[in-house]
Amino acid sequence: MSKIENTVKKGRAGESLASAYLTMKGYRILKRNYVSPGSELDIIAYEPQQKTLVCVEVKRWLRPYYPIDDIRYAVPSAKMRRLRKGLSHFIATHMHLQYDAIRIDVILLYEEQVIHIEGDW
Repeated sequence: MSKIENTVKKGRAGESLASAYLTMKGYRILKRNYVSPGSELDIIAYEPQQKTLVCVEVKRWLRPYYPIDDIRYAVPSAKMRRLRKGLSHFIATHMHLQYDAIRIDVILLYEEQVIHIEGDW
């Protein structure tokens, strides 16, 4: 297995763990690995209590590079722009969905921890 294939495999495993975590919290997973022009969204979910459409970026860290719960370090601004663009594409192509709010979250997987950072950027 090549290094890239191994990285993709680990990434998909992390996304599966994050999906299970979100499902346990009551979220409904709508799509995984949604590809749009210039972007790929790890997870798109619906959070029914707040009626919120949520794009979730999953990051798997072997060691904490920066303050572990600081979103600015987990997802650089260029990546955040791509996530917004991809989410806009998803919304435009899924007009039938009903929600009251939209949010981009990050789930950090570090050792045995699942750190869910809810955002509204």
